[in-house]
Amino acid sequence: MRSRSGFAGKTGLINMRVLTGQSKGRILKVPRGKPLRPTAAKIKKSIFDILGPEVPETRVLDLFSGSGNLGIEALSLGASSCVFVEKNPAAAGTIAQNLRSCGYTEQSRILNFDFRKALSMLSAENFGFDLVFIDPPYKFYEKTEPHSLAREIRSVVLEKGVMVIEHPSRSVMKSEGFDVRTRKYGGTSVSFLRRLD
Repeated sequence: MRSRSGFAGKTGLINMRVLTGQSKGRILKVPRGKPLRPTAAKIKKSIFDILGPEVPETRVLDLFSGSGNLGIEALSLGASSCVFVEKNPAAAGTIAQNLRSCGYTEQSRILNFDFRKALSMLSAENFGFDLVFIDPPYKFYEKTEPHSLAREIRSVVLEKGVMVIEHPSRSVMKSEGFDVRTRKYGGTSVSFLRRLD
């Protein structure tokens, strides 16, 4: 049985692969039956094609990280570090497995908390990031607009940093305080936001 972003293995897990970089071809696992919506491979490839040479040496934050799919792709392309935020304990455990498999444990940190608590902790520690991936469950957008989410997160984004937000195409990303570029992939859109201040 296939998922839209990988294939089902005998272990009862959905498998995906790292697409580019040092760990290209490495299998990443996602617990089957958990409320996760991994980024489709073609969308992930497009995201990193657009980011291109901006990824190496960046400090990355992967919010709602699920399996760690996007953050691990960034590490494979030479990001210097990544903080993964995932409140689901089983998914956080899978991120740890995937990081061990790819050899990125020392460059990574996993926060098994709600994203708002994690942001508060990171702000208190004066952490800032060059690249932030934001891919919440779509039901999250039933109560929160994508631009409102971006405003919550911007405090940990460094000057000239980029936020990459995956959201339903029906949700319009407003450009309040950001330079916004949006790509549509059917019912899914990805917006790239850069701080204007």
